[in-house]
Amino acid sequence: MKYKPIMIVPFAATLCLIFASVASAQVTRIKVGYSSIGVGQSLVWVAKEAGLFKENGLDVQLIFIGSSSILSQAVIARDVPIAIMSGTAAINSQLAGSDLVIAASTKKDPAQAFLVTAKGISQPAQLKGKKLAVSRLGASSDFILRLILKKIGLVPDKDVAIIQIGSSPVRMAALANGVADGTALTFEEMMVAKKMGFNVLLNLLEFGVEALNSDVVTTRRFIRESKETVQRFVKGMTKGVSFYTNNKKFSMDVIARYTKSNDIEKIEYGYDFAAKTFLKRPYTPIKGIQLALEEIGERNPAAKTANPEQFIDMSVVRDLDQSGYIDALYK
Repeated sequence: MKYKPIMIVPFAATLCLIFASVASAQVTRIKVGYSSIGVGQSLVWVAKEAGLFKENGLDVQLIFIGSSSILSQAVIARDVPIAIMSGTAAINSQLAGSDLVIAASTKKDPAQAFLVTAKGISQPAQLKGKKLAVSRLGASSDFILRLILKKIGLVPDKDVAIIQIGSSPVRMAALANGVADGTALTFEEMMVAKKMGFNVLLNLLEFGVEALNSDVVTTRRFIRESKETVQRFVKGMTKGVSFYTNNKKFSMDVIARYTKSNDIEKIEYGYDFAAKTFLKRPYTPIKGIQLALEEIGERNPAAKTANPEQFIDMSVVRDLDQSGYIDALYK
């Protein structure tokens, strides 16, 4: 008796289609916002381009929203259920009654930690009566600059004038043409400014200051209703740190594409610094929350009595850490 195995190939093909269909059905599409086109937020770009979110069943669409306040509203409305942004904006929003919460943090160093000044200014006392530039009054660059001034014993708005100029490239141009006498910059921007002959008057990192910077922000409601999605996203970001540090060229190429920059030297400065500062274990720094509350408390009395723990939900990070997943990435 002869068997006729003519249905084997079609049957196998049908099985492949079924499995492919199931796998496709398991992929969750999600929009994720980010608030800055800077190397400090490049981890999420690299994680996406390396396929680390797809590896965890997520089809992530990245959306740039350059205002933290607008991005906060988008997260609340669930237009972008997850965002990479400064947790300070989330704290402000929660104090105003929202359920925004920080679910993880990629860094704990202040983004613009370097005070760069004009060529003739090499001592803090020389800043008296001068003009220092920020992107926007009330923005993170404004907060960090005021913190720097306090560290060197100067009173903002009294000893120095703080002027609203715009983005970092615009502020660097203002410094170059004399419109401003100084500004706070990121590491890679500082390195470029230093090569141009400007002075680095202070490095805030030397003071051990921790700040909220490039945090994973969502809502408590989204964590309750879609915790698995949040887990998958944080897992992709966590693996992203390992991938980022081990794949320099790939990561730099992604940074160049997202920042639309051909300045390889500046990109490399930023990459080298970021690769050392991204957190392997993405727990939100409590000192960073305390610092944010201190700053917000100058305008909002509710911040002075707030408990730092109320602004975070570390359950996803804790579960990931305790599972041994993070340790396994570095064996």
